[in-house]
Amino acid sequence: MLKLTTLLAELKELIQAKTNHPYLQMFLEKPTIDEDKLLLLAGLFNDLEITEADRKKYIVSTMLVQMALDAHESVTNSNVPDYDGSQMKSRQLTVLAGDYYSGLYYQLLAEVENITLIRVLASAIKDVNEHKILLYQKSLSDMSGLIKTLKAIESSLIRKVAESMGSPVWKDLAEDILLLNRLHLEKKSYLETGQSIIFEILKKMFYPKKDKSGPLSNEQAAFVLNKMDQCIASAHASLRRTLEKKGPKQGVLASRIGAILDYTAHAANSFVEEG
Repeated sequence: MLKLTTLLAELKELIQAKTNHPYLQMFLEKPTIDEDKLLLLAGLFNDLEITEADRKKYIVSTMLVQMALDAHESVTNSNVPDYDGSQMKSRQLTVLAGDYYSGLYYQLLAEVENITLIRVLASAIKDVNEHKILLYQKSLSDMSGLIKTLKAIESSLIRKVAESMGSPVWKDLAEDILLLNRLHLEKKSYLETGQSIIFEILKKMFYPKKDKSGPLSNEQAAFVLNKMDQCIASAHASLRRTLEKKGPKQGVLASRIGAILDYTAHAANSFVEEG
């Protein structure tokens, strides 16, 4: 078992080396590594009695799947004029990058002959994509369904791996941490840019006629934001309960969870005060 900070540094180097494709990087930005998901995977696999080589291959493989999913999701049908074809080329290369990362993950797992983990990740990919369809089609009709879908999108990979490895504590931590993170980022995006798929879904839930008839009033927008804060407050409380039962008490993961709880506390407290 490696010290977690040492393992994280080594994993980042391995992922960057694996995803380094000179042609893709001529046109695309370096792929982003979701550091919270990497931290959760590192903690999960660092608890298991497996070889260091296999541990790194399992974590890197799972992160490559995550990066492939993220790459495919980032491809959008932009309405910005594409006079020189550069946007189309960027979208095509982004799709290819996602496919490239997927191929790398299959290669790594084939090297350790872990068919079980391939099946687990394939099942998780299916869950993530099914719930992304629900989210982007805005076909969710209640808040509990929305939360279930966000949990699936954000944590299915880690949850299913944790279940297959007999490590339920990491399943619960992943669900709570990653849901809270996603909700916070969605609210931040709405406040800074006016764009948030979660805001749009909540708007459709509570003001269905406004979906086609025009923008919300200030009072209506404040109501929808309050519903976002309600989701954040619930996720915040759930993470605190999980920590009280079985969360890490010290170390890099405990510090990171503390930071997440701190920067999401305002929204959680705002809802409690207004409620």
